[in-house]
Amino acid sequence: MGRKDISLKSYLRDTARYADLWNGGVFQGRQIVRAEELQEVTPVRSGKGRSGAVEKIGDIVMKQTYSGQRFAILSLENQDEVDYGIPVRIMLQEALEYDRQLRDIRSRNEKKNEEYRECRKSWEENGGGIPEKVYKDAGEFLYKIKKEDRLFPMATLVVYWGEEMWQGPKSLYEMMDFGDMTGEVGSELKSLIPEYPLHFLDLSSFGHLEYFKTELRPLLELYAKRNSKETLKECLEVNEAYWDMNNESWHVLSQLTGSKSLEKLARRKSRRNEEGEKMFRPLDDMISNAKAEGLAEGKAESIVDLLEEYGTVQDKLKKEIFKQRDLQILKEWLKLAVRVKNADEFARQMYQ
Repeated sequence: MGRKDISLKSYLRDTARYADLWNGGVFQGRQIVRAEELQEVTPVRSGKGRSGAVEKIGDIVMKQTYSGQRFAILSLENQDEVDYGIPVRIMLQEALEYDRQLRDIRSRNEKKNEEYRECRKSWEENGGGIPEKVYKDAGEFLYKIKKEDRLFPMATLVVYWGEEMWQGPKSLYEMMDFGDMTGEVGSELKSLIPEYPLHFLDLSSFGHLEYFKTELRPLLELYAKRNSKETLKECLEVNEAYWDMNNESWHVLSQLTGSKSLEKLARRKSRRNEEGEKMFRPLDDMISNAKAEGLAEGKAESIVDLLEEYGTVQDKLKKEIFKQRDLQILKEWLKLAVRVKNADEFARQMYQ
């Protein structure tokens, strides 16, 4: 995803948003993942195979701790293009995490076993308490994994941000060629293979954005309307909640949509925040309060920004807009800029 991916990963590293993404996208809004229990861990998963070292790097990986002891590993993969081999890629990344845990367990057990041998040697020489053996049988000793050792579970959420409908597989089964196996034989053979379904959030078709509780909800609602500039701007005009999003959300939305207008609005909003002014107000306030928009010049700049979404704005029209100082007229022009389809239509209607 390039530049967009960098912004998105930085944005979703916030534990409240990360938890909200899982709770809304996987658990139907139930608060299963808790932000206060999350801690980011390395996304690098590595191991050794027959052909040498294997390393996979995920997007974001967090650890959720329960009761200060047990925890789960929650991994996130952002996609804007279809990966037709993604079930195997996710399987490998999760297998490498389990392999890492096994290596850590073996290392701890070997350290304890070394301490046991030293204690046993001291006991044989000096007497005293008999140390407890680390490994209880040959299998534990051979593989360095004890019967009571346990792995921490890992799950991966794939979030698809792409323009087109996802055409790739969502499970290992969908990648398999089971041939023409039919009847009992085919069914029994198929039952030998784990299905390995993905936890998959397709933002182009997900219909329950109300599940999200943080600023992810307005961001995703606007993102869902990215292919219709008119619909997007109508939403911005009538829904005040969208304008209350913080600077970072506006910046990420502008990156995801590639909207120059939203990018300019985000930059202006950020500047005002740094100067100590109230952050981006709802559109009604933006229209009615001249100071919030930098008086007439600020309103004129907003109008030109909106018109540039449709294409080039002629210098003559820009001059006409910027020389206007009547705030009521600029207010009407701002509304008009939201409704029209291009700058020429705006020029024809601006004095009607």
